[in-house]
Amino acid sequence: MPFDPEEIAASINERLEARNIAFSPGGEVVFRRDQLIASAPSADDPPDSLVPGERVDDEDPVVFADGSAAFRYRFVDNPLQTSEDINSSNPGLTSVNQVFFGEPVYLGNPVYLGNPVYLGNPVYLGNPVYLGNPFLRNSARPAERPTGWQEKTERGPVRDARVLVLDTGLATDSGQPANAELQGHAVIHPDWTDAASLPTNKDLSRTDEDEMGLDGGNLDREAGHGTFIAGIIRRIAPDAEIWTQGVLSSFGDGDDFDISAGMTEAIARSRQLGVQIDVVNLSLGGHTKDDLPYPVLAKAVTDAQDQGAVVVAAAGNAGSCRVFWPACLPGVVSVGATFCGKRAWFSNFGPWVKASAPGVDIVSTFFTHDGPAVSVGGYDPDEYLGWAEWSGTSFAAPQVAAAIAKRMGATGEDPRAAASAVVNAGTPVPNLGRLVVV
Repeated sequence: MPFDPEEIAASINERLEARNIAFSPGGEVVFRRDQLIASAPSADDPPDSLVPGERVDDEDPVVFADGSAAFRYRFVDNPLQTSEDINSSNPGLTSVNQVFFGEPVYLGNPVYLGNPVYLGNPVYLGNPVYLGNPFLRNSARPAERPTGWQEKTERGPVRDARVLVLDTGLATDSGQPANAELQGHAVIHPDWTDAASLPTNKDLSRTDEDEMGLDGGNLDREAGHGTFIAGIIRRIAPDAEIWTQGVLSSFGDGDDFDISAGMTEAIARSRQLGVQIDVVNLSLGGHTKDDLPYPVLAKAVTDAQDQGAVVVAAAGNAGSCRVFWPACLPGVVSVGATFCGKRAWFSNFGPWVKASAPGVDIVSTFFTHDGPAVSVGGYDPDEYLGWAEWSGTSFAAPQVAAAIAKRMGATGEDPRAAASAVVNAGTPVPNLGRLVVV
């Protein structure tokens, strides 16, 4: 049955509308269409008189270590132009709420939502073949449980490292990780953000449960992304504690405000518990106007680093040397993807990429779910039995994060020293930093 381009475009626009996503005329900036972020010297001093729109009074601001804060305003007319106008007389006061996406790769010529948007052949021809609108389909493929899982060991005086995964959340069942391999490794915080406790004004990307986001029985395009990443870390570094914080929706989008809030909240909560986050994994990102970082996420990353954490981020899947954020932020371990020891065809590259790891056909933990597709030749392309195979820099980054955590547990080194040792021990790959083998 032939595909109707107008029908495909309409479904895409419907989803973008539902997720409140807009694009600049040149496509280089992806943002929430009716929001601005405003900076303030303290949480008690929002710049209401300078910013048009309605500040969300029942939403906590992002509060940084120096006491400064960022507030979200809604119902702003033309946020790109409004922010430009405000900053002309109050430099740096506001920014649009930049949207970032998780970084799995979509093989073949699907409708590809990246940064900017690429609209191509709507038929996804991968392995297996997906016929339909791949924009609403998940590109993870069912897989079998891999071998080689190791259990926790007696660490003695060396404490376990803690890895914070900021992503789509974690699939759970009855208060435990849904996948048995993650039980005892991924830490569940019942009092953290969940869908049931979200105020109605909050975005559903801020849920710690990895949502399936089903559309006609099909998994949403990045459902399971966080659970998959947690499994990679668990397999490589079984002694690490994995903490998860939801900052991306099952569609794969998160924004400057929510990602920054999630990071600062998680680190503040860890400190309240008297423990430290050692490694933060960000398998997400995007390009920005003028290739400059947006200030809120940049400050949240700096705060995490100042409090002792190493931040690891995916380099992105556009096959480009253009800088990609937050991977390019100072001190961040930016991770590209390799295939057979060389740069994977989709991986971003350049002198700003510090490390790399395999990123093609990675197998990890996933949902248990059977979609509507019909089995062909004994193979069901959307019957998941808790495991999946996925490709992208999204899945290279947590390998490096896990290697850092594993070294910390073995040597007692602090996160920065462990990260330096892990990266420097790697084999150089042209334009892709050093290949970390785990």
